[in-house]
This record gives sequence, structure tokens and C-alpha cells, in this order.
Amino acid sequence: MEKIIQGTLLVVGGGAMGEAIIAGILDAGKLESPQIVVIEPNPERRVFLEQRYQLKVLSELDGRTYGADDVCLFAVKPQIAPKVLAGLAEHLDGTLFISIAIGVTIQDYYALLDADIPVVRAMPNMPVSIGQGMSLISCSDNVSEGQARIATQLFESVGAVEHIPEEWQSAGATISGSGPAYFSYMIDALIEAGDNAGLPTDLSKRLAAHTAVGVSKLLLATDRSPREIMYATASPGGITEAALQTMDTRGVHSAIKDAFVAAVERAGELEDSF
Repeated sequence: MEKIIQGTLLVVGGGAMGEAIIAGILDAGKLESPQIVVIEPNPERRVFLEQRYQLKVLSELDGRTYGADDVCLFAVKPQIAPKVLAGLAEHLDGTLFISIAIGVTIQDYYALLDADIPVVRAMPNMPVSIGQGMSLISCSDNVSEGQARIATQLFESVGAVEHIPEEWQSAGATISGSGPAYFSYMIDALIEAGDNAGLPTDLSKRLAAHTAVGVSKLLLATDRSPREIMYATASPGGITEAALQTMDTRGVHSAIKDAFVAAVERAGELEDSF
């Protein structure tokens, strides 16, 4: 199988998201273990990643410079991104730089990176850990078609990919990035309601989760809208109609939209704080 890149993938940050992407790439045969170098300061994580994936894992950058044939995946928390990036910048020479740090814009990166560094801003979500993620990708103007294809293949190894303008990142991430929490919130409520009705917890979990998967596949496989599915499910005078009326009365629909606005506003605050 053709490899994504011929050079090295430098992964800065060996946490859960970095590991998930590494695992997906290796499982898909897009890279081989010797092509991946991970920078991870936590000694326990270093040992784990070395043993599980047979990777070269360093506590900090060595003297090597990464070039145009290499890719840097920047997978650190936004709070420490400026400090880490300051030490990383001198080691990159025309290297494709892909960041999954939330709230850090492409313009922010160019405050510390050379202008010739192609930058991709990506927002994967938690299901990448099982290869079912949704990743949003935005590219700087100097990212070539080939480099954009590399970024796409990298994240397609762990799920689906959407290319969007960067100004859509906050709103898009509020849906897909935070979305696993929203849907888990509703499933948790259904499980608790099932418990109260006498159902076994594991049964309620399976019922809710499989239903969520089924509806999602139905929406993706057809042109039907969520409202069409709602109305098709809710027979007049039936149990689903009673449930939907209760949610409308309690303002659930409006609360979800308000939650979206709150998340977008917080994303803006994170961008301003970099």
C-alpha cells in the first residue's frame, strides 16, 4: 500500500488524540512504525507508546531538522502550545505542519513559524479512537494540493474528513468536536430514565446507542431531514408525539441552540487568549 509520506511523521504530544491518530495510520498501513517519531515528556506514556506501537519516543526534541518530505502533527493542549511551538519552530524547514490544538488559528502559528511553513488546522473528535471520527480541516494559502491530500489521508485513517474555510472552524467544532458530549448527554438521560422504569442499565445503553447509530446512518444514506424522521416516527396521539411535545414545552430545542452559542463564544475566547 502506498505510504502517505516518504519521510518522517513527527508527532508532538503522545496523548489520547495523538495516539488515536498514530494507531489509525498504522492500522491502515499508511505509514510504518520506523517512520514515526513521538515527542512525549510523560515517562509512562513514552514507555507505553514504545512498547505498544514499536515507535521511537523522545522526551524532547533532539537536534534534528525536519524538512519538506516530513510532516509534523502538533497534538498538544492549547494552554502549552505557545511554549512548545517556540522550541519546535527552529527544527522545521518547509515541513507540513498540522495542528489539532483547539482555539489556535493559522495566523497564530505564523507568529512563531516561518512564513514558508505550510499550516493545516484540524479538529478531530473523540471517535477517531475507534476509527469513526469526524475531522475538520482548514489550510493556509501556501498548502499545496499534494500537502492537502496528505492531511486528508492522515485523518481519513481514523474516520471522515471535511475541508472547510477556517472561519467555520469554531462553529464546526462546536458540532462535531463537542458533539460526542451532546449525544452522550442525551443517551445518559435515556439510560437513567430506563433505570427508573426498571430496565437493566446495559440494555438501556444498547438501545439508546444502537438507535443513535441507526438514525445517523439513515440521515447520511438518504435525503431525509431530521424533522422528516421525527414526524415519520411520531404518530398523531402516540408515545413519540407525547415525548416531543414534552421536550418542546421544556425548551430543549432552544437550550441546545443556546448551548451551541455558548460553545462558539468560548472558542472565540480561547482563540483570543493564545
